[in-house]
Amino acid sequence: MQEAEQQADLILRHFDRVEPLEESWRCLEAAPECTIHQTYDWCRCWIEETNARPLLITGEFASGPQRGKTAFILPLCVEKTGPLRIARYIGAAYNNINFGVFSQEFMNGIDAARMRKIWKDIAAMPLDVDLFVLDRQPRQWRGMPHPIACLATVENQNHAFQVTLDCAFEDVLARGNAKRRRKKFRTSERRLEEWGGYDYVTATGAEDALSLLDTFFRQKAARFEVQGIPDVFEDAKIKSFFHRLTKDSIDQQRKMIELCAIRLKEDGTICAISALSRKDGHVICQFSSIATGELEAASSGELLFYLMIRSACEEKAEIFDFGIGDEQYKRSWCDVETVHFDAVLPVTAKGYLGAVGARWLIDSKRFLKSNKKIFALAKAVRISLKQKR
Repeated sequence: MQEAEQQADLILRHFDRVEPLEESWRCLEAAPECTIHQTYDWCRCWIEETNARPLLITGEFASGPQRGKTAFILPLCVEKTGPLRIARYIGAAYNNINFGVFSQEFMNGIDAARMRKIWKDIAAMPLDVDLFVLDRQPRQWRGMPHPIACLATVENQNHAFQVTLDCAFEDVLARGNAKRRRKKFRTSERRLEEWGGYDYVTATGAEDALSLLDTFFRQKAARFEVQGIPDVFEDAKIKSFFHRLTKDSIDQQRKMIELCAIRLKEDGTICAISALSRKDGHVICQFSSIATGELEAASSGELLFYLMIRSACEEKAEIFDFGIGDEQYKRSWCDVETVHFDAVLPVTAKGYLGAVGARWLIDSKRFLKSNKKIFALAKAVRISLKQKR
């Protein structure tokens, strides 16, 4: 922990270890607006498995009835990108949503002017950081506005898509084209019956769960290869991170990673896999994959989502979240589209130059993805270049 800075009713501190914050962190993360990605266990696992350099910024109430209690925790880590030291959310590249960890009392008392003053004070701390890039943040989540939304922000190029599960599964189906969706479901089942039938499985033991996770890594690597995209799961540290999350979720009510799959009865072939996280009625799909080859015609990936959403309804979950990224199969289900924003906040002179580049990159990606023809052309060129190598 570094020297504390007191600003009016808050004492600001920064830490380079998670352990001193465990008790207060676990208390604050119980709020539904705290996402699975900002929980203590998720962040500690990332730090320990990837050797990340943590930067944990906290605010503590300095007066009033909450004196001495933690007002907020910003769970960040510092990455070196060229000459820049950039602070991001812990595990940012693999998080579908970022909200920070805030107390209800802090949320009730915050406004734009106060948040800007707090951020000015944070930037003045000796943090050894040039630039903050806080991305994939919803302006509002679970009914709570994001405190950082009032700072210098740009819209993220990707939106997230959710299904509200406040009714029976049949009613969820009825929001869209229920007849078409049931027909597609039956078609997928019929095609898989031609392969000997299938089972919808949710891994309950560590051995089965880790086997499914490793199958996902192989399927995704094959898909990335076809698409000419670098494999973001290739690094052994990333695999180790998800292995540990999966093992730590066995027999726990809060599932950081839970593997679901479509498996052929005859030979055990895995047709499709999804990894779900569960917290406070929020079921989020962290990643998914499908087998390549002849089995693709069965649309087993869409069948798996059908079954997972039906299961989530039966379990009285509140939200099924497809996560960040725009795909037609997501839009066909979802009744909520969440716009995310990125806060690009420079601290040093180098950071100001880096912020210009970061904002340009975000704007360029958003333009590219908003123009379907240009985006399709870019993907085609990428695949063609990959095939020529």
